[in-house]
Amino acid sequence: MWSYYGSKSKIVQYYPIPKHDLIIEPFAGSARYALRYSDKEVILNDLDENIVKVWEYLIKVKSDEIFNLPELVKGDKLDMFNLTDSQRRLMSFMVGYSTTGKRNTYTGRAARDNEIRRCKNRILANLDKIRHWNIKNTHYETLPDVEASWYVDPPYQNGGKYYKHNKVDYLRLAEWCKSRKGQVIVCENNFASWLPFRPLKVMQGGIRKSLEMIWTND
Repeated sequence: MWSYYGSKSKIVQYYPIPKHDLIIEPFAGSARYALRYSDKEVILNDLDENIVKVWEYLIKVKSDEIFNLPELVKGDKLDMFNLTDSQRRLMSFMVGYSTTGKRNTYTGRAARDNEIRRCKNRILANLDKIRHWNIKNTHYETLPDVEASWYVDPPYQNGGKYYKHNKVDYLRLAEWCKSRKGQVIVCENNFASWLPFRPLKVMQGGIRKSLEMIWTND
């Protein structure tokens, strides 16, 4: 519902559909996979407390509050507005593109695309779909091993350095993924070697193309 570095918004339709009534995202971020299948039971987890607090806010917030969030112009700063902590956390993702952390100034590109209004519209269209979701703020290894569709989108082995929590023991993560009950879908790019990934989709970035990879236990 907001722009986030590493979001799967442009390719989520290429991943296998969930086979179980429960979806678990151990590295949730903006949770585009769960949002696509929002009618399922959903458990989101992220080690970044900021991400978790944004999701906790969205699950409970009333539509009127989102509708009334201020719409900035280029160069405006969030500090100029009387926002609650929760509103500020959310809007810090609206004022730019593909960010992993807090931003304060509405960038020229985001303002040109009217990104705040677009985010508000997406959120308003989806609020009622996520009221039943559950959010956790813990290490992925502490999640219960239950029968579910596990959508695992960790910081990439090459390219994940921009996340706040980017230190991953990939060999340990690989064993953890292979041991999950149910369906497991793992995201990476073509530089990764910790699982036998296969190509999923070529992506055209702002500067160069990239190859998204996938591993599943099917």
